[in-house]
Amino acid sequence: MKTLLLLALLAAPNAFAGQYNAIMNIGDALPAFENLPATDGSSVSSKDITEDVLVVVMLANHCPWVKGMDQDLVKLVDQFKGQSVRVVGLAVNLREDDRLPAMKVHGEKVGYNFTYVFDESQDLGRALGATRTPEYFVFDKERKLTYMGLLYDSPAKMNKSGEVRHINGEPKTFYAADAITATLDGKAVEQAETRAHGCSVKYTE
Repeated sequence: MKTLLLLALLAAPNAFAGQYNAIMNIGDALPAFENLPATDGSSVSSKDITEDVLVVVMLANHCPWVKGMDQDLVKLVDQFKGQSVRVVGLAVNLREDDRLPAMKVHGEKVGYNFTYVFDESQDLGRALGATRTPEYFVFDKERKLTYMGLLYDSPAKMNKSGEVRHINGEPKTFYAADAITATLDGKAVEQAETRAHGCSVKYTE
């Protein structure tokens, strides 16, 4: 019987994944990463991050859904300035307008006020089970996942003219900010999972 149970678990490795994520579940550990190059010329490793809360945000320069929420992401970082929160933007797409040189240009243009890293291997995105840009992952001091999904309840998209439109009107529920606050306070996040909305992450085969 034990052998049959083990075989069943091995055959269904995602049985304990999240509601909207095929890999990660709330409470899972942050996948370790090393020496990811950042737009500021530094390199970032998970072991070197000391803040009580880590927020990893999947981004892609070309994506109109990322462009739509860019300024709100900058505001989110400002909201927690001076608190023990580290935000790391993560890009893994291999198209030229999403790679590191373009990331530097985009970050400067938009005014990114957080670390923005590129993972050529795409390993971290895969380990997170990330499928959309933007997509948020919040981790506590022990680097356990406390929230994953949307920034807020009304995703924003930038059209070709530069106009930004929220698909459900002005946002009313700020999932990521609420999750960061709860995690800082050592409390469970009330809504720990939402379905990310945006462009698909372009993984290689």
